[in-house]
Amino acid sequence: MMHPLIDFVLGFVTGGLVVSTAWGLFWLVVSLIGRARGTCGWLIVLKSTVAGVVPFSLVGVLLWWMGGPTSLTLVFGVGLTGVPTLLLGLWLRRMPDGRRAGTHMVAGVRQLMAELLSPQQGCGGCHHEHTHESCG
Repeated sequence: MMHPLIDFVLGFVTGGLVVSTAWGLFWLVVSLIGRARGTCGWLIVLKSTVAGVVPFSLVGVLLWWMGGPTSLTLVFGVGLTGVPTLLLGLWLRRMPDGRRAGTHMVAGVRQLMAELLSPQQGCGGCHHEHTHESCG
């Protein structure tokens, strides 16, 4: 009885780590673009690399510990879908303003991406008022 429960929990944890890996790699791409444009520093690139590599490494260790991909069970697969399903449910939840929580998250991600990728960083969005040598 305990073996299926352990497989489910390990699948659930692995699903969360896979989501974390994808999130870290997404921010790695954003930070590399920002670094290429000169709008963010190497520290942001390093942090997003760590955010993608550490959970990916933990997934590898978990799969190795379980005996490789050949020893995975259906119960593990059901657990693997747990975190993405939970996040989808949270995404669809209504917020007090009537909008879905996912739209709030997308707005926050867009704002952070704009801060990391904007060439107007540090000068208040002056756009055309002066030369931009002194900006960011």
